[in-house]
Amino acid sequence: MTRLRDTVWRFVFRVTVPVVVAASVAGGMSACSSDVPEVSTVGNGPLKAVADVNPHPLDQLQQGGNVNWPISQWVANWNPSETDGTTVDSTQYGAGLFPGPFAADQEGGLSVDTRYFTDIREEAVGGKETVTYDINPKAVWSTGRPIDWTDLAAQWKALNGVDQAYQASSTTGYEDIESVVRGTSDKQAIVTFKKTFGEWKSLFSPLMAREVNDTPAAFNTGYITKSPPTAGPFRIASVDPGAKRFTIERNPAWWGRRPVLDTITYIALDSTATIGALQNGEVDLDTDVVTADAVKTYRGIRDVDLRQSLGFEWRHFDFNGAPGRITADKNVRLAIMRGIDRDLIAKALLSPLTSQPAVLNSHVFVAGQKGYQANNGDITYDSDRARRELDADGWKLDGRFRKKDGCELTIHDTIPSDTPNATMEALLIQHDLEAIGVNLLIDTVPTDDFFGRYVLRGNYDVTEFTWQGTDTPISSLSGVYELVPGQQMQNYGQIGSPEINALIDEANAEPDDAERIAIANRFDALIWQEGHSLPLYQRPYIWAVKKRLANVGAPAFGDIDVETMGWLK
Repeated sequence: MTRLRDTVWRFVFRVTVPVVVAASVAGGMSACSSDVPEVSTVGNGPLKAVADVNPHPLDQLQQGGNVNWPISQWVANWNPSETDGTTVDSTQYGAGLFPGPFAADQEGGLSVDTRYFTDIREEAVGGKETVTYDINPKAVWSTGRPIDWTDLAAQWKALNGVDQAYQASSTTGYEDIESVVRGTSDKQAIVTFKKTFGEWKSLFSPLMAREVNDTPAAFNTGYITKSPPTAGPFRIASVDPGAKRFTIERNPAWWGRRPVLDTITYIALDSTATIGALQNGEVDLDTDVVTADAVKTYRGIRDVDLRQSLGFEWRHFDFNGAPGRITADKNVRLAIMRGIDRDLIAKALLSPLTSQPAVLNSHVFVAGQKGYQANNGDITYDSDRARRELDADGWKLDGRFRKKDGCELTIHDTIPSDTPNATMEALLIQHDLEAIGVNLLIDTVPTDDFFGRYVLRGNYDVTEFTWQGTDTPISSLSGVYELVPGQQMQNYGQIGSPEINALIDEANAEPDDAERIAIANRFDALIWQEGHSLPLYQRPYIWAVKKRLANVGAPAFGDIDVETMGWLK
């Protein structure tokens, strides 16, 4: 779950996150695959997993200064592992504040982030998978306490699913850990697994201080109005909830390379306001350029670049399968999926942004990523078949719309306000569904309430939003597709099956990369047939950035290094 990358770019929360944006987007993961079609943007040729960040050596940058960075909404929870806090925004500002064990390059390859860990090694000990984490001796939290093995132990206990009072966005991987113990010193943690966990590199990213994880109360609500301990090149300088902005500043206790910038100021703005703010110089970049109007506007601003790459985001149509909802009926969900013309939606939304608009046919991988293949099977646009299936399910046409047992086939599509592309998607879907006798009512809600009051609470029939994937896709998506009674995690619509759960568990326990990918594609095919959700399309990252701002931009599949971001002399 993030945004921001390149070989020198670091830090990504390795958990899939939902994104509030104005439009289409893409999801993603690991390395680039040569047998996957390239995505080509207008005027710039084929895009690959190559970051577009305006790279410059540090001696060409002026020391100091500030960057005004827009985020999509105000911080709901400063703990990124708690359900409300797991957002793309948290991964963006977290890049300067929170530690993690691995750094991702622009193709999604992972290597030890030596700023925080001097060595991380996996081995079999006594027939069990064991990972030893050697923590950088210099690494300390903003409280002055050294980062030590107890931080990893507390995070495991909070996220392993044993104590369900913890409102964790995902327990994947942590639930497979048997123990986290002290090694040869407080600066060494030894993690032993009950069973093999293939994507173990996704764990402890970010690593939070034990104070955040010690109790359910601290984890769930202790950091709604205050930030947790940090340990990065920056620290929290000021927080102004009224103005919906906060500033991070150079951390004077930072043991790594000194950041170029003095400060970064994060400002909560909706997507439409961000365009005007960049035009007026109130912000210095826009990380979510997703509309034709935005592209046209930014191309007309002399001091702004459009920087583009493949990316991790993808747009989807989500169903709520909770009891009592019309969409709890799998037959209805599958008929609706066949009644939606995804090709038309992709062309309408992506044509202004890419010369090759295409639908996404995987719930796990994206184009440009090893493992991507179409798993939708017979879930294709077929309005005649959709009508037949609704007839067979007892939904008979009565005037414009269908009825069953006196109930009209009406579903509510909840979308955030100030999101023009979401509105366009909903209108196109509404038109398609009317043609098969389904009445789609569009309910627009305030953007700041969209996730907190609607999606996260299961307060919708259907909705459209964006998933931001990671370079460890299988484990990070497990919480999205596993159905665990009594636990929502990120499966907001509560749709799934024991068969899907079993294959997800099998994939997560598979150490061989190729076999793990094969299993993932098998459970993806089941996800399609269950009618969990309908992937719509992937789009490239397009960032609008001030020309003088270097070492930042469309990140491909890598992480951001806030230490090197700065203004050209």
